[in-house]
Amino acid sequence: MLPEPRLARQIIETLGQSGTPLSKGVSYYNVGNETLLNAIDRHYLGSYLADGGAVFKLVVGDYGSGKSHFLYCVRDRAWERNFAVSKVDLSPKESPYDDQRRVYAAVASNIIWHELGSLGEDEHGLTRFLEGTLRRLAAPHGLDLEDAEAAELPEVRALLQTIATTPIDSLSFQKAVQGYLNALLRGQQLRQESLGRWLHGEEVSPEDSRDLRSIGVTEKINKNNAFKMLRSLCQAVRALGYTGLALLFDEGDRMLSVGGRSEKVATDNLREVIDRCREDLPGAMFLYAVPPAFINDIVPKYPALQQRIQAPNDFSRSNPFSPQINLERLDVPDAELLTQIGYRLLPIFETAYAFRLNPEIQAANIATLSEAARNSYLAISHRRLFIKALVTEWFRQKEEGEQPMSVEYAAAAIRGQRDALMALADGEQRPY
Repeated sequence: MLPEPRLARQIIETLGQSGTPLSKGVSYYNVGNETLLNAIDRHYLGSYLADGGAVFKLVVGDYGSGKSHFLYCVRDRAWERNFAVSKVDLSPKESPYDDQRRVYAAVASNIIWHELGSLGEDEHGLTRFLEGTLRRLAAPHGLDLEDAEAAELPEVRALLQTIATTPIDSLSFQKAVQGYLNALLRGQQLRQESLGRWLHGEEVSPEDSRDLRSIGVTEKINKNNAFKMLRSLCQAVRALGYTGLALLFDEGDRMLSVGGRSEKVATDNLREVIDRCREDLPGAMFLYAVPPAFINDIVPKYPALQQRIQAPNDFSRSNPFSPQINLERLDVPDAELLTQIGYRLLPIFETAYAFRLNPEIQAANIATLSEAARNSYLAISHRRLFIKALVTEWFRQKEEGEQPMSVEYAAAAIRGQRDALMALADGEQRPY
């Protein structure tokens, strides 16, 4: 099965520009990690987390090895299991782990409202998620939330009753969720805005505070109660009818450049997240993507953190308890992996531009470029280099005519993409 042309074009354009995956459509060209995904699905998403358990895993892979791609695949599996998902992508200039309140705020502001099967753009934010959940109950009856009849629907009344009676650690959080849903049904725009700021962990004004207190929201979200709020969010998500909450943090290489006291605070807070996941976050899967240097260079300096994430073996179907998911240990050998990726991307490229390439010529080019990428021994993962170089070359040949790539030409193409991606990475880490 192939994506429709608009999505195919978005996939190819994004891969050609940066080598990184578009947030949508990863299943169309996903290769090599099915065993890992099936183990996560079967052992956690489909059973343990559904029963209220929680788990923390590190996703370990070099720059460009597919960490973001893997998180998108987990996201899609989680959606299929009726999980809510918050995916947090952080720049090298900031991390929430030096302030626990910011961990909560990052999760709340990045929770995704997604309609399964929809090709539309996903929207982010806890308030949008609450609105979407409520609107999904009213829509089958042909009603908008602004319609007076919506508040009287049995499904809506049952949801509000469930939120009101479910044990949630923070009474203020419970009242805030109730208040926001009621404000949506009553068209109370100003209250929606004040509750939205509070639910997202933002600063609230004195006027906001007075309004919030009138409906029982008396706490302020701060670093001292942030984990209670995160736990309350997990509890509320389940009360809203979802199986659980998948928390996907993609910090890339950010932690490697922190240093000093900020590094210690960040690692202490990460350790606490791991501990909380074991018992305090019902139905939560917390995946944290890092490069190998984080494991090798930073973790050994903090024994308490090292004790929690060290593992003699990597996560696998037969060892789902390991805290480390290694993206270098995939289902197929590296040479075959790149070749399969190329064959999966070729029809997507053709769909994107309504143009057929010669299959024999491109099979040879995929093999030549795959070997050049695997022989590169560069600082960036050869998978990312291969994908970006391949897509770029396909477009050139579409415009200028097809031809087999020589070994020398393929090696030069890989080096050129290496230089481009290194410049991009340097720009992302520059503190503007």
